[in-house]
Amino acid sequence: MPEISSLLVPQLVAPREELNFYHVNSLKINAQPTAFEVYRALFSKRSAWLSAAFWVRDQISALAGVTKIKGFGDKRTTTLPDVGDHLDFFLVEHIEDRELVLTSRDKHLSVMTTISVDAANEGALVRITSSVITHNWFGNLYMLPVGPAHKFISWRMLRNVSRAFCSAK
Repeated sequence: MPEISSLLVPQLVAPREELNFYHVNSLKINAQPTAFEVYRALFSKRSAWLSAAFWVRDQISALAGVTKIKGFGDKRTTTLPDVGDHLDFFLVEHIEDRELVLTSRDKHLSVMTTISVDAANEGALVRITSSVITHNWFGNLYMLPVGPAHKFISWRMLRNVSRAFCSAK
C-alpha cells in the first residue's frame, strides 16, 4: 500500500464540514492505469438497472425543474478530454494521469466526483471520492434515496475496474 503521505488528497465540492454527502470507495489493482482509463473501465459493462434508475431519476427530477441527465451514454469515448469538456453528464474540472475531477451542478445540488490513482506495491490504489452539497429542499429529498444507492452503485462499478485491470495477470 502507498504511504499515507503519498496519497492524493481528493478535491471536494466544498469543505468537508459543509458537505451533505461524502463517500469514498477504493480498490487495490495490479496495474497502474490513468484516472481516465479507470473512468472508462467504470462504465465498461452496461447495466440495465442503472439505466432504469436514471430514467426514473429524470422523470421525478423534471417535476422539480431539474435538468434531465439521461445517465451514462452508450458510447465510451476513447479521446482524452480537456478541462471544460463533458464526460457523459459530468463537466471535466481537472485531469491528469493520477486524478480526474468531474462535476455536475444544478439548482438542487452540486456534485463532485474525484477519481484518484495512487501508486502502490506492484499496482495502484483506485479511489472514487464523491461529495455533494444540496441547495434546497428538493436536493435534500433527492439525496435520501440517492445517498445509500450511490454507495452500492460505486461499489458495483468498481467491480468493472477490477475485471478490467485485475483479470489480466
